[in-house]
Amino acid sequence: MKFYIKILLVFISLTLAGCVKEYDKHHITLNDPNGVDTRFFPTERRLQIGDKPYALFFFGTDCGVCKAQIPDLNKLYKEYGDKIEFIGILGPSKGFDKDMALLKEHAVEFKTTSDKISVDYFSKAVGGVTGVPVVYFFDKSGKMSGKFIGLTPKNVLESAIRSVL
Repeated sequence: MKFYIKILLVFISLTLAGCVKEYDKHHITLNDPNGVDTRFFPTERRLQIGDKPYALFFFGTDCGVCKAQIPDLNKLYKEYGDKIEFIGILGPSKGFDKDMALLKEHAVEFKTTSDKISVDYFSKAVGGVTGVPVVYFFDKSGKMSGKFIGLTPKNVLESAIRSVL
């Protein structure tokens, strides 16, 4: 009987140890070998990415409006990229080669992920994405501070960036 109790205790402790990192995720990015590490706090509705504010840009492979938003985001990335993280969430994926070709064609300079698991993860973390393009801004603690749907003027996005710095 003691043997079964010990086995049960070992099983429980291994199960609990495995749950500690349940909401940690490493996302492979198409154009950055370092990827993105996240920590999601579902009860607090926070998504932590590093120690600085960040923007999530959800866009589609066949979305003309999304492609029109990229040049402004690239400019903002060049200007503020050392102070705020920019991450593109590209879906649905057309496969690695086609996704990379799209990023090159539109000169996307910020980190971008397109694998289904990461796209679903980020979508769930922001409460669901029903259309693209959409840009979410988060402060350095991971709390959402702004959401912009559709083609958004550069000065509006820049104002959102300044508000999280």
